Amino acid sequence: MTVTVSLASYISERFVELFEFYSSVFELPEVEELHSDIFRGADAGGVTIGFSASVVYDMLHIAEWREAKGTTQYLTYECASDDEVDARTATALSLGATLRHEPYETYYGAWQSVLADPDGNIFRINHFR
Repeated sequence: MTVTVSLASYISERFVELFEFYSSVFELPEVEELHSDIFRGADAGGVTIGFSASVVYDMLHIAEWREAKGTTQYLTYECASDDEVDARTATALSLGATLRHEPYETYYGAWQSVLADPDGNIFRINHFR
Protein backbone atom coordinates (compact mmCIF):
# COMPACT_ATOMS: atom_id res chain seq x y z
CA MET A 1 0.00 0.00 0.00
CA THR A 2 1.37 3.40 -1.01
CA VAL A 3 0.45 6.57 0.86
CA THR A 4 0.58 9.93 -0.87
CA VAL A 5 -0.17 13.46 0.24
CA SER A 6 -3.16 14.78 -1.69
CA LEU A 7 -3.85 18.07 0.10
CA ALA A 8 -1.96 20.45 2.37
CA SER A 9 -4.09 23.29 3.74
CA TYR A 10 -3.92 26.74 5.24
CA ILE A 11 -6.83 28.21 7.22
CA SER A 12 -7.20 31.97 7.10
CA GLU A 13 -9.74 34.77 7.41
CA ARG A 14 -8.05 36.04 4.22
CA PHE A 15 -8.01 32.67 2.43
CA VAL A 16 -8.63 34.17 -1.02
CA GLU A 17 -5.75 36.63 -0.64
CA LEU A 18 -3.47 33.86 0.64
CA PHE A 19 -4.44 31.67 -2.34
CA GLU A 20 -3.63 34.56 -4.68
CA PHE A 21 -0.28 35.14 -2.93
CA TYR A 22 0.94 31.54 -3.35
CA SER A 23 -0.56 31.20 -6.84
CA SER A 24 1.33 34.31 -7.92
CA VAL A 25 4.67 33.45 -6.29
CA PHE A 26 4.76 29.89 -7.62
CA GLU A 27 2.57 30.23 -10.75
CA LEU A 28 0.16 27.56 -9.48
CA PRO A 29 -3.11 27.10 -11.37
CA GLU A 30 -6.38 26.92 -9.50
CA VAL A 31 -8.08 23.55 -9.08
CA GLU A 32 -11.34 25.02 -10.33
CA GLU A 33 -13.58 22.07 -9.40
CA LEU A 34 -12.77 22.77 -5.72
CA HIS A 35 -13.61 26.50 -5.90
CA SER A 36 -16.24 27.50 -3.33
CA ASP A 37 -17.24 30.30 -0.98
CA ILE A 38 -14.96 28.84 1.70
CA PHE A 39 -12.13 27.17 -0.26
CA ARG A 40 -9.59 27.66 -3.02
CA GLY A 41 -7.12 25.04 -4.21
CA ALA A 42 -3.86 25.46 -6.09
CA ASP A 43 -2.37 22.61 -8.13
CA ALA A 44 1.22 22.02 -7.04
CA GLY A 45 1.99 19.11 -9.33
CA GLY A 46 0.05 16.31 -7.71
CA VAL A 47 -0.56 17.92 -4.33
CA THR A 48 -3.30 20.48 -3.89
CA ILE A 49 -2.40 23.42 -1.68
CA GLY A 50 -5.69 24.32 -0.01
CA PHE A 51 -6.81 27.66 1.39
CA SER A 52 -9.83 27.45 3.66
CA ALA A 53 -11.99 30.07 5.36
CA SER A 54 -11.88 30.04 9.16
CA VAL A 55 -15.36 28.46 9.30
CA VAL A 56 -13.61 25.12 8.77
CA TYR A 57 -12.37 25.22 12.38
CA ASP A 58 -15.97 24.54 13.37
CA MET A 59 -16.72 22.23 10.45
CA LEU A 60 -13.74 20.01 11.34
CA HIS A 61 -14.39 20.19 15.09
CA ILE A 62 -11.01 21.84 15.73
CA ALA A 63 -12.25 25.16 17.12
CA GLU A 64 -9.68 25.05 19.92
CA TRP A 65 -6.99 25.68 17.27
CA ARG A 66 -8.61 28.92 16.05
CA GLU A 67 -6.31 31.12 18.16
CA ALA A 68 -3.18 28.95 17.89
CA LYS A 69 0.02 30.83 17.15
CA GLY A 70 3.34 29.61 15.89
CA THR A 71 4.43 27.29 13.14
CA THR A 72 4.51 23.58 13.85
CA GLN A 73 4.69 22.58 10.20
CA TYR A 74 5.63 24.36 7.02
CA LEU A 75 5.71 23.73 3.31
CA THR A 76 8.80 23.70 1.13
CA TYR A 77 8.35 24.69 -2.51
CA GLU A 78 10.93 23.11 -4.82
CA CYS A 79 12.48 25.05 -7.71
CA ALA A 80 14.55 23.94 -10.69
CA SER A 81 17.56 26.18 -10.01
CA ASP A 82 19.25 28.51 -7.54
CA ASP A 83 18.30 31.44 -9.78
CA GLU A 84 14.63 30.42 -9.57
CA VAL A 85 14.86 30.34 -5.76
CA ASP A 86 16.23 33.89 -5.84
CA ALA A 87 13.57 35.10 -8.31
CA ARG A 88 10.64 33.54 -6.45
CA THR A 89 11.99 34.89 -3.16
CA ALA A 90 12.02 38.38 -4.67
CA THR A 91 8.47 37.90 -5.99
CA ALA A 92 7.25 36.71 -2.59
CA LEU A 93 8.81 39.73 -0.88
CA SER A 94 7.21 42.09 -3.41
CA LEU A 95 3.81 40.53 -2.63
CA GLY A 96 4.08 40.99 1.14
CA ALA A 97 6.19 38.09 2.47
CA THR A 98 8.73 38.67 5.23
CA LEU A 99 12.24 37.33 4.81
CA ARG A 100 13.27 35.08 7.72
CA HIS A 101 16.50 33.78 6.14
CA GLU A 102 18.03 35.07 2.93
CA PRO A 103 18.86 32.48 0.26
CA TYR A 104 21.77 30.38 1.48
CA GLU A 105 23.44 27.01 1.00
CA THR A 106 22.13 24.54 3.55
CA TYR A 107 24.27 21.95 5.30
CA TYR A 108 22.76 19.34 2.95
CA GLY A 109 23.71 21.25 -0.21
CA ALA A 110 20.41 22.89 -1.15
CA TRP A 111 19.93 26.57 -2.02
CA GLN A 112 17.09 27.84 0.11
CA SER A 113 15.29 30.87 1.53
CA VAL A 114 12.90 30.97 4.48
CA LEU A 115 9.96 33.38 4.51
CA ALA A 116 6.71 34.15 6.28
CA ASP A 117 3.63 34.70 4.12
CA PRO A 118 1.28 37.67 4.72
CA ASP A 119 -0.53 35.66 7.45
CA GLY A 120 2.75 34.77 9.18
CA ASN A 121 2.95 31.14 8.01
CA ILE A 122 6.52 29.97 7.46
CA PHE A 123 7.47 28.47 4.10
CA ARG A 124 10.69 27.65 2.30
CA ILE A 125 11.75 28.09 -1.31
CA ASN A 126 14.29 25.42 -2.16
CA HIS A 127 16.49 23.94 -4.86
CA PHE A 128 17.99 20.53 -4.15
CA ARG A 129 21.22 20.41 -6.15
